[in-house]
Amino acid sequence: MDFYLLCLIVGGGLLVLSLVGGHDHAAPDDHPEAGDLASWFSLRSVVSFAAFFGLAGTVAGLLGLGGVGRLVMALVTGLAVGAFTAFAFRLARTRGEVSGGAGRLTGRTGKVLVPPAPGRPGKVAVTVAGQIEHALARSTDALKTGDAVIVLGVQGGILDVGAWDGRDL
Repeated sequence: MDFYLLCLIVGGGLLVLSLVGGHDHAAPDDHPEAGDLASWFSLRSVVSFAAFFGLAGTVAGLLGLGGVGRLVMALVTGLAVGAFTAFAFRLARTRGEVSGGAGRLTGRTGKVLVPPAPGRPGKVAVTVAGQIEHALARSTDALKTGDAVIVLGVQGGILDVGAWDGRDL
């Protein structure tokens, strides 16, 4: 089997599954600073690269290009689409438009896993529909590991939480 066709099948299949599934389960480490080179290599951008690298290489082969010309066409297309994907999701995430569904967590209670500190978010676990979701969180309250919290809102994909004593608000 042709390497480009294999990339198209695997990358395209994963891309279709992610589009059909409609989930954005970004790990907390998937929110690096804008200057971080590693942030461009998210799973989403690598899958996009593989799918379009394979597509361009396969099309180039059908058009009669061989060897270096086929490789250049596949690399340029794959890198352009992968970089665009990484850039688009980074931009959306910084604007708070992609938050892994964090908005539905407002009003939920959870537990502190990593306490937030001034200028650095922590991590909380919140139960939604019987599943535990981990999310980045910040708070003006002094929190420690294991403290109960309530989600007050979401800004830029990061939960705003407060200490919770178990009483209704």
